[in-house]
Amino acid sequence: MITLGELLHGSDEEFLTNLYLAVLGRWPDEGGFAQHLQALAADPGRREITFREFVESEEGRSRPGVVDADPGPVSAERALAAQLALRTHTLRREVIQLREAQATAAAGAAVLGEVAALRFALASLGTELRERMAGLEAALAGRVPAAPNLSPAISLDYVNDQIEAAQMPLSQRLRAIEKRLLASD
Repeated sequence: MITLGELLHGSDEEFLTNLYLAVLGRWPDEGGFAQHLQALAADPGRREITFREFVESEEGRSRPGVVDADPGPVSAERALAAQLALRTHTLRREVIQLREAQATAAAGAAVLGEVAALRFALASLGTELRERMAGLEAALAGRVPAAPNLSPAISLDYVNDQIEAAQMPLSQRLRAIEKRLLASD
């Protein structure tokens, strides 16, 4: 844990950057940094007040106890070492977050590849279904007897049987694709 005394060393820019890192756990935002820097330039004794403002802010209250409020004097070497450790810790945390984001992106790319493969399989199945249905319609056009020779009910049963026979392998392929899709979730 870094102390306020260790944070007070350095330029106003270094103090503010370290204050953001220590109290808020993040790098400074441009607008806030400029505003606080201007306030510090106008009043060099304002560092402890700025520290209290950070700690008492809504964002600062969400991270209690990360900085020891002791403003006691410390050597420049100790302050520099503490500030360096603070920045090193922050950078290491960011490297870990970047690696996790890269791993997540790689996993997402694999999922996207699987989704693309499933879309292709579904599109192929749809094309094949349309082609088979057209072939079935063409085959049935010449094979169904004229209406006076065959009752409408028998004609309808025959057509339905032919459609079911053509749909069976396609339905099985569709169920296999659906299973792949559910397994990838």
